[in-house]
Parts: sequence; structure tokens; C-alpha cells
Amino acid sequence: MVQKRVLITDVDNTLLDWQDLWYQTFSAMMGTVLDISGVDPETLYAETSVIHQKYGTSEYSHLLEELPSLRTRYGDDILTVMAPAIDAFREARRRVLALYPTVADTLTALKHKGVRIAAFTESKAFYTNYRFRKLGLDGLVDVLYSPEDHSVPEKTVATRHYDAGSYAFKYTVHHYTPEGEVKPNPDILRDIVRDLGVSIDEVVYVGDNPLKDVFMAQQAGITDVHAAYGSSQHKPEYELLRKVTHWTPEMVERERTALKPGSVIPSHVLTENFAQILPLFEIS
Repeated sequence: MVQKRVLITDVDNTLLDWQDLWYQTFSAMMGTVLDISGVDPETLYAETSVIHQKYGTSEYSHLLEELPSLRTRYGDDILTVMAPAIDAFREARRRVLALYPTVADTLTALKHKGVRIAAFTESKAFYTNYRFRKLGLDGLVDVLYSPEDHSVPEKTVATRHYDAGSYAFKYTVHHYTPEGEVKPNPDILRDIVRDLGVSIDEVVYVGDNPLKDVFMAQQAGITDVHAAYGSSQHKPEYELLRKVTHWTPEMVERERTALKPGSVIPSHVLTENFAQILPLFEIS
């Protein structure tokens, strides 16, 4: 059996509870927006979904400025009026943003063993970069593969007011995945393996999503691991995400189908925590 020397890991709901982070921050912000504006919630959620689909992310940082209901009421004063909502978002993020238990120690143990660690996520570069820096993943992960940032309306570009160096990694190398390509895409995964300069047999891929992670790894011929502790698709919070998601109806339906019991059977399952992956690298 070939020694496993490379770990490729999903990020959201594998290294951190992205579902809870998104729900807590989005709910805090939108709850305040609704209190201030009095807009019908379903109207606001429908508008949010349109904007999220436009930019291909459910984390669009200029959402409030583009919501039609808010623009009608407040025009160019949106950010001033909605400052409490932005503050609520940031406070929730400070409170909730954290790695899952054992993740940092496990990545450290793997690196000491000489394992190369890469991350592959669908989250846009700006948002993933922020989380990596705040969570201490810069340097624990050798290479990050993510989509580039979405476009930003010209008048809002200045809101990213720090110099570019403030957002740059110090240690992790950041590569971009092809525009418009999403998981499950075994070709991208194979390209990542080639970019890392290793063979398929040396790689372990871990992720929480049966379709986007486990099935993709299987199609690529890579040892697959299901981070079952991080599966968020059945949480009540997931229903709110579906309401405002950037996913198209076709993507949502494909997800529902893939989540039927027995539709995807993982080769290895982490039921309790991330540290359960260590034996695959002969680390106990």
C-alpha cells in the first residue's frame, strides 16, 4: 500500500462550522435590518437570493447596498442607516468564528510527519483568505485552491480600505480554480494533484459533503474521507440558507438527490472529529 503523503481538505464545514458561522452572522445582520426597515422578510430573502446568485456567493459583503427594498427607502444613506446591522454581523463573527476541535492539532501533527496539506474550497478568495488569517491556518495549510473574488461595483471598491498586503498570506500559497467551475469536479481535483506534483495514490481527500466532496474524490480515484461530524445539510439553519443561497434551483435539486441514504457511500468516515483522519497517515 502506497504511503499517504498529501492531504487535500475541504474547508467549510470540515475545518470550521461554516454553516453556523454563516447563520449566526447573517441572522444577526438581517434581524437588525428587518427591525430598522420593516421590510417583509420573504421579500428581503428573495431579493437576497437574486443578488447572491448574481455574484456566485452567499457571503456577498455589499449585500445591503444592493437590496432593492433598502435602496428604495434609504438611497445612498443605506450604510449609515444600517450601521447597527453591520455591527451585529461583526459581533457575531467575532463570537462564532473558530476551528472545529482537534483541527489545529491534527494539521500540526500531519505537518510534523512531513505530510503536505492543501485546501480546496468553493468559497471566494476574499472570504476564505479572511478566515484563514483569523484562524491561524496561514502556514498550517501549504496551498489553498479557491475561486477568485467576484466582481465588486465600482463605487464600493473603496470599502476594502486596507492596502493589499494586509490581506496577503505570509506562508500559504494561494492558487485560483478555473472560473465558473464548481464541485463536484474530479478534473479540478486531478489538476490539483498534478499541481502538487504527487500521484493519486499518495493523496487523501476529506470533506463534509457527500456529493461535492466524497463523490468527487471517488470519481477522481482518490482515497475519500467523509467528515460526517461537519455535515450541515440537515440542520434547521440550512433551510434559511436555501432561501437566500447563490445556488440555482438545479443545484439545489441535485444536492437533495445526492443526500438520499445510500446514494454515496464513503470509504472512510470521521464520525467524531478531524483527528480521526490521523491513522490514514500512520499517525496514532
